[in-house]
Amino acid sequence: MSNKLSSIKVESPLQYFHRRTSHQSQVAAVNGTELFNGDAEFALVVKEAPICTHLNLRGDGRDDGFSAGVSEVLGIPLPTEPGHYHCNHEHSLYWLGPDEWMLVSQAGALTLEAALRQRLTGHISIVDLSGGQTLINMRGSNTAVQTMLKKSSVYDFAGWPSAQTDKGCCVQTTFAKATAVVSNKSDGSFDLIIRRSFADYIARWLLDAGQEFGCRIEG
Repeated sequence: MSNKLSSIKVESPLQYFHRRTSHQSQVAAVNGTELFNGDAEFALVVKEAPICTHLNLRGDGRDDGFSAGVSEVLGIPLPTEPGHYHCNHEHSLYWLGPDEWMLVSQAGALTLEAALRQRLTGHISIVDLSGGQTLINMRGSNTAVQTMLKKSSVYDFAGWPSAQTDKGCCVQTTFAKATAVVSNKSDGSFDLIIRRSFADYIARWLLDAGQEFGCRIEG
């Protein structure tokens, strides 16, 4: 049974959009070319992150015990300021509301959830959303990125201050005719956490809306 399970092919939500561009339906892989250093005509590059852990965490952010427990397990402070996230090399924790956060992590879902449940007490909720979401990074020329954001959402992302390596701004808002958790990164790019059910639509939206400056999807 274990051999059969290990042979199951795991595919990301945007698996079949990798190497698709706004100029043509599909391009061949560029041998030996590092991501984002490829064809110059693509001013916007969208990269889907490898499959990782997505946990919805709920608890009382005013409870010092809860905040300390989350910080102890993740090694980052619990973000309590609206519209902000904290991160390190392994975890990113996004503020969604006064008692709700989205945790994206490179750690295994079962191990991470068990560690949180063992450390946290009181009324909490931890829901594994890993199979229902994906994370994409959008980068390129500042004009292309900002134009795409303006086309896709009514939110004023240009009003955000620059992100730092361990924290930045985030918001759960509309994106195209779907929703996403959008955050800025210290390198000037933006991350989007989107639902699996919206992934196909958002990929097609990005390719269509990015035709004026060229858009390419990577994996």
